[in-house]
Amino acid sequence: MEQKILYVRLPCNPIFPIGVVYLADHVHKQFPDVEQRIFDLGTVPPLDFGSALDTEIDQFKPTLLVFSWRDIQIYAPVGGRGGNPLQNAFEFYYAGNPLVKLRGALGGLRLAASYYGELWGNLGLIKQGLKRAKRYNPDARLIVGGGAVSVFYEQLENKLPTGTIVSVGEGETLLTKLLRGQDFDDQRCYVVGQAKPRDRMIHESPTAI
Repeated sequence: MEQKILYVRLPCNPIFPIGVVYLADHVHKQFPDVEQRIFDLGTVPPLDFGSALDTEIDQFKPTLLVFSWRDIQIYAPVGGRGGNPLQNAFEFYYAGNPLVKLRGALGGLRLAASYYGELWGNLGLIKQGLKRAKRYNPDARLIVGGGAVSVFYEQLENKLPTGTIVSVGEGETLLTKLLRGQDFDDQRCYVVGQAKPRDRMIHESPTAI
């Protein structure tokens, strides 16, 4: 079957998708005949995430979906896009004015709502994308990687569809082996429902390219 790879960068701050571009460039050098496309949800209005993803998959009909997940912790100590947790915490714990204390508490609740909303939203997009791709290719596969996954790969084990390849760190060699039909158990990854993540996998050295 002709391989078609769709890279999907999940919503995040407007930053150039350098990791996805590196992966696509590596695959092109190794497999110049493999058709590839990059779809950046960071350029799509939030209300259109689901429909835009469906449209992209309907048009391209990928055999392999590669989701890049950059952020799970959407907050920074000061001025993150989810709010200002440091200010909220200081106001809630130390403010003498009850109204300021209440403002800190409400700010913390908004931050938690943003965090869980984005987490559940991204998981929903991943599942939606795989289900859509299987309409056209029942054997379509799914890889999930990126900075967030490399940090929280153990916590995501029970939240991703069975058969998902969870990639930790660089994924060039993993993709190469997958496209060649080779075993990739030696890579920093695991398959949901088939294997458990190795202990301290993030600390393993990546395979030289």
